Amino acid sequence: MIRFSTPWTAAAHVVCIVVSLTMLLPLLLAFGASFKPDNEVNAALPWPTAPTLANYVRVFEELPFARYLWNSLVTTTLRVTGQVALAALAAYAFTRWQFRGRDMLFLAVLGAMMIPHSLTMVPLYIMMAQLGWFDTYLALVIPNLAAPFAVFFLRQHMMSFPKELIDSAELDGAGSLRVLWSVMVPNLRPALAALSIILFLECWNEYFWPLIVTESAASMTAQVGLRKFLNEELGNEYGPLMAAATLVCLPVIVLFFLAQRRVMETFVASGLKG
Repeated sequence: MIRFSTPWTAAAHVVCIVVSLTMLLPLLLAFGASFKPDNEVNAALPWPTAPTLANYVRVFEELPFARYLWNSLVTTTLRVTGQVALAALAAYAFTRWQFRGRDMLFLAVLGAMMIPHSLTMVPLYIMMAQLGWFDTYLALVIPNLAAPFAVFFLRQHMMSFPKELIDSAELDGAGSLRVLWSVMVPNLRPALAALSIILFLECWNEYFWPLIVTESAASMTAQVGLRKFLNEELGNEYGPLMAAATLVCLPVIVLFFLAQRRVMETFVASGLKG
């Protein structure tokens, strides 16, 4: 085990603090700007001299932003749930079952991770139009249920799972699904929490795909709704934009704080296994 001297440890802490501040600074600036009146939005001071909630009121008065947030929450939850469930089934099959072409099929899954999402958007868009799913939740959820990274991530964790526990469950008469959901999944909660956060961030922040498959408030997501505060003809509304951006960030921050212990357990366990 490598042990670092005190100067190196202090230097590492300084680097971590600087990186953390660099990442937090845009969030703090956006949070401060969300409380600024119109005449202070472009001021150099990060915090307003006369804080106001007018920008947050305008967010919900000028747009159905509550509906946008609800659409994002529902579609992201459905999508992440489906991705984790399908990935767990696929990872279990790649880990426990022996069948011809298994390794080649897994290589194909890894290869799918390297395909740019932009290459599949046009055929997927045509498919959504032909199925009549345009401007619905189905178009936002179904095409993205297959997550190659999730399969790879869970497979790596399942491969390190004690084989004796699985064999004992099978000797007691448990089938494959029972072994997966009753034995493996409860012991993979930290990994599942970390994976869920990663997938949630990807789904929640997605912009381009919802932009091309939604057009009404009934299915439009919050990320697409943010763009409506930028208008080249009437002028950009930076105050409401920062307020809306702050609201969009809140679910991600809350999710991380709720699941941070599980995430840290995953990183520690991965480090010990390595």
